[in-house]
Formats: sequence, structure tokens, C-alpha cells
Amino acid sequence: MNMVLKLSADAPANWRRTFGEAWKPRSRATGRKAVIEDNTLTSTCMTYELQGEINQLNEVISATNEPGRDIAEQVAASQDAELKNLKGSLRYD
Repeated sequence: MNMVLKLSADAPANWRRTFGEAWKPRSRATGRKAVIEDNTLTSTCMTYELQGEINQLNEVISATNEPGRDIAEQVAASQDAELKNLKGSLRYD
């Protein structure tokens, strides 16, 4: 059975690569591939394996997303600091 999951957005090439590297050990162990195209992830499994496959895919997706979250938090913190400095330096004469 082909299970097709819709991702929240089109997966950029570097995200697909990172996901593929993280999925590879599981793929070797189970013999299942997970293919990402645009905003869909397709995996083949038996019906009775569906929940386990979803759980594994969610773990790998979460691990793949983690570095992006860290970068986004760093950028947000940097921007907040810049705004705070700018507010402190503005003068209204």
C-alpha cells in the first residue's frame, strides 16, 4: 500500500537530503523507502504497519526540522536585540 502524506510546504533540496540521510538506517532495517516530491512524502507499507510507519516518519521529520527551528530562533533573537539597540539609540529632539 502506498501511503501519501502531505507536508506543510514544498520540501527544499537540503531538507530532502537531510531527511533521506536520517531515513536511510530505518530504510535498510525495514526495506521501505520514503520518497519526497514537492510537498508530499510517499512510503510503501502493509496496512497493519501503517501506524508504526507514521510514527517512524514523524520522528525523522521532527529530527530533520530541528536544525531549522534552531536557526529561526537564533535569527529572531538577533533581530530582537537589534531592535532593542535601535530603540535605545533613537532620539526625539
